[in-house]
Amino acid sequence: MKRPDLVLLRHAQSEDPSAFDGPDRDRPLTREGEASAAAMARALVPLLAEPARVWVSPWHRAAQTAAPLARALACEAETVDCLRPGQLVGPELQERLQKEKNGGSIVLVGHEPDLSRLAGRLLGLSGGAAPVAMGKGDACGLGGHLPGPLHLVWHLPRGVLERLGGA
Repeated sequence: MKRPDLVLLRHAQSEDPSAFDGPDRDRPLTREGEASAAAMARALVPLLAEPARVWVSPWHRAAQTAAPLARALACEAETVDCLRPGQLVGPELQERLQKEKNGGSIVLVGHEPDLSRLAGRLLGLSGGAAPVAMGKGDACGLGGHLPGPLHLVWHLPRGVLERLGGA
């Protein structure tokens, strides 16, 4: 399987917003979400090109999802403000990605509907079309060079990642 240049990873299962008594940005993963994030990390590591890096939304559930992957890759997850909800559709992230020339995979851990919209934009689709549905814990690997368009390398639902990761 080809190793992607860019991976979009939606955060794992988080607490129900109606049951959480705090700001949405602080909402944590459930226990199942934490176990899923660990399995997803085990599954993703062999699929990534070295040296891989992890960029993550500043929101807590995304950081919790990114943590096991960053540990497995022996790298630090870098908090990137433009990965917070509602920010991805702008050009800031694409400009930042274009400046990266390390040759390894970059994993973006974020939220919906932003990741699906970003995938559409990077794949060259117009009008905000979303070519893949990103369920909680799903990953989408893209290949090519920015400004693009990129191409879809793979789309792995959470359940597949969990099985690959031994959950």
